[in-house]
This record gives sequence, C-alpha cells and structure tokens, in this order.
Amino acid sequence: MTRRLPRGNRLLLAALAAALLSGCSSPPEQAEILVNTTPPGAFCTLSRHGQPVATAGPTPALALVDPSGGDLAVTCRRDGFTDATATLRLSSSWLDLSALMPGAVAAADQHSVAIALVPKPPEAARR
Repeated sequence: MTRRLPRGNRLLLAALAAALLSGCSSPPEQAEILVNTTPPGAFCTLSRHGQPVATAGPTPALALVDPSGGDLAVTCRRDGFTDATATLRLSSSWLDLSALMPGAVAAADQHSVAIALVPKPPEAARR
C-alpha cells in the first residue's frame, strides 16, 4: 500500500525542489585560472581586448577573472628570461551536470595555462 502526500505537502516539496535546482543554473561569477611557468617564479598579467583584468604571481598562482567576455592573453615575465604570451580560451559551457548527482560537489569553473620561459642570451640578461 502506498501513501500519498497531502496536496499542500506535494506543492511545498515541488517548490523546494525548484528553488534548490534554480541555484544550479547560474554561471559562475569568477573563473579560476591556474597559471604555471617553467621555471616557476614569474609574474603574469591576464588581459582581455588589450586591457589587464588580473595578475598572477609568483607562479604557480591563481587568478580570478570574469568567465564571460572572450579569450585571455596571459603574458609572463621573469628576470633573465624572455617575456612569453599564451592565449587562453575560456569554455562557454558552465553547467556541470555531475553536480546534480547525489554526493557530488560542484567545483568552480577552473582553467589552467602552462608557459615555458626561454632564458635570455647572457649579454641580453645583463642589460
């Protein structure tokens, strides 16, 4: 024999479920960017459309950026090494359906970039 919930309790349960799931549908406010360099210890600037939006350093380091707005240019500098730039493409898919599974924890939108720094020639490093 199955028992049915009273109509008022069913409506309350449906409203509660809708409220809980609505929090799963909004995009993250900040994306975490893990910046790594080889060798470590560089200071990096993350830019979008030529404008700096975040810094990270010394590497390895995290930067927080607005996930919307397009690709990021990541430029890293370290004494004795040539500056290096990489483009980071942020994904537009922000909904992680695994977060809806029982026991799962929703993670922040995280991306990473690894940049290899090239040593300057000895005479250029002294300038």
